[in-house]
Formats: sequence, structure tokens, C-alpha cells
Amino acid sequence: MGPGPFPVSTRFTSRNATGTGEGGGSAPRVWRVPLLPRLLSAFATVALAGVTVFLGSMAVLVLPHQWALATFVMAPMACFVAGLTGYVWRDLAGKWGLRLTLAADHATLDLPSGRSLIHRPPAEHVTIPYEDIEAIEMRLEAYRTLGTAMMQRAYVLRRRDGKTIFLFEDRALATPLNAPIFAQMAEDLAKRTDVPVRDIGMVEGRGGVLGVWGTHAEDWATPSLPLARQL
Repeated sequence: MGPGPFPVSTRFTSRNATGTGEGGGSAPRVWRVPLLPRLLSAFATVALAGVTVFLGSMAVLVLPHQWALATFVMAPMACFVAGLTGYVWRDLAGKWGLRLTLAADHATLDLPSGRSLIHRPPAEHVTIPYEDIEAIEMRLEAYRTLGTAMMQRAYVLRRRDGKTIFLFEDRALATPLNAPIFAQMAEDLAKRTDVPVRDIGMVEGRGGVLGVWGTHAEDWATPSLPLARQL
């Protein structure tokens, strides 16, 4: 496979319960993130928004009586949870709005900006003829934060004119939270287009605080880490 220490199979399969249509042939297939992860993201967003409102309200009510508690404890807690609410809202928008439609001779990409929580890709709503696609590229990305590490796999569509479109990312690799949906989408797109899935290795970005604030992803053209560093 590629230079990464965690090889990913590019063997294609038509067995998939999340897309409509048949693998291969000319029947259109529409891919979306399964409903359960979308509903879980929606629940987390509503729950955190409720906690933010509660903490903010309590800070305002307590302020006249215990200003130190309100200012240095409750208000910072409300701001912290508000930041988490924005994070999960972005995740919800990315999961709910993402759609990949594979027709006989073209792909329609509906990609919200929230499809990545570390990269900052613009929203894309574009139809691309298969003949304009050169390859699907993927790489592993490692992010360290507060003594822990996160691993994800990002996918990019490369057009024959050299332009790239960030597609989506597999998060929480090697954990029970990882789902194979995006790998399956990338494989099906490559199969329809008859182009390779290129493993371009692994990079290390900046994890920031808890992987939420201050994160930074390396440019897609960044060379892969040496194998010893990857391991």
C-alpha cells in the first residue's frame, strides 16, 4: 500500500447499507452519513446548548450576591461549554448536509464546511464529470493534545487540472467511535471513476486544546513523515 503504518485496503465492494443503488453499473447511488450519528450529534448540540444557557443564566443571577463565584467560576464554565456547543454544531452541520451522488458519468458533491473539524474547507456544491477526476488521495493525520493523541484519515479529490477538493475525514481511528462510511464512499467514487485511491502517507498537525481550540492541519502538499516517526 502506501508509506503509512496503518494500511487501508483499496479493494472495492458493492456491499453497503448506507447508499442507495447498486455498486457499479449506471444506477445512481446517493451517499449520506447514516441517520443515527446525525441524531446523536443533534442531541449533543441541543444538550450542550441547554447547559450553556443554564450556566449563563446562573452566572447572571448569582453575580449581585457572589460576584467572585459568578465571574471566575460560572462565567468561564459557561464560555467553555459554549465553545463545545459550537464545536458539536459544526459537526452536526457537516454530517447532516453531506451528500455524494454518483451518477452514470458524473459525481455531484454537496459538501458543507463542517465536514472537517480541523481543516477549514469551504462548502462545495459542484457536479464533476468522471473524466475530470485524476485520483482520490488519502492520508493519516496525527494530532497531539494534553498528553493524548488523535488519529484521523482525510480524503481529497484531485482533478486533472491539479485542483483539489477536500472530501471528508474518518475520525477516531482505532477506537469504537470510528465508522467505515467515508472509506466506503471514497472507494465507491474511485470505482465509478476508474481512478486509483492513493495513500500519500502521514503527517502530524497541531492538536491545540482538547482537539477543539487552536488546532492546525498541515497543507495537503506537506511531505509524509518518515516511517520511524510515523511509528
